[in-house]
Amino acid sequence: MDTPRLDLNADILPSEGLGGLKLRIHFSELEDIEGFPWFTQRDFYYLASPCEVRYRLGGGEIEAAVDVRNGKVFKLLACRGYSGKLFGKIYVGMPVKMALEIEPRLFYDEAEEAIFCQDVPGLVIDIPEIDPPPKLVPDMFIDAISVFAPEAFTLSVQDGKW
Repeated sequence: MDTPRLDLNADILPSEGLGGLKLRIHFSELEDIEGFPWFTQRDFYYLASPCEVRYRLGGGEIEAAVDVRNGKVFKLLACRGYSGKLFGKIYVGMPVKMALEIEPRLFYDEAEEAIFCQDVPGLVIDIPEIDPPPKLVPDMFIDAISVFAPEAFTLSVQDGKW
């Protein structure tokens, strides 16, 4: 069997994965990736919330969010330096205005402060500012593209049962 490796050119697949990684795998499976440990700095992980640890993979182009209650990867983020694309055309660093023109289902959710895609679960596009006026969002650039396991955001997640 081939050793899995990070692929910074891999397609971004909502609810499935990115970078050659899959959602819903146990954290221990990340250790099988070629080059483990994948970090060169001391800050290769951080506690994002009481039940979420984020691991920076490669040179920080990918982050994996792990639920500490069950050890599963529930979110993968394509960050600066990731060159794979969403829907074959949308990428990190792209102007939001261009992404909105390419994919008409994209919309900015002011309450969530992120861009979502209608009828596409397990996807969120992040912008670099917190709580910007909605009219300024098209002039921003895509800061990160995240795929996640939608079931990890249900009421059962409180017990880590997803």
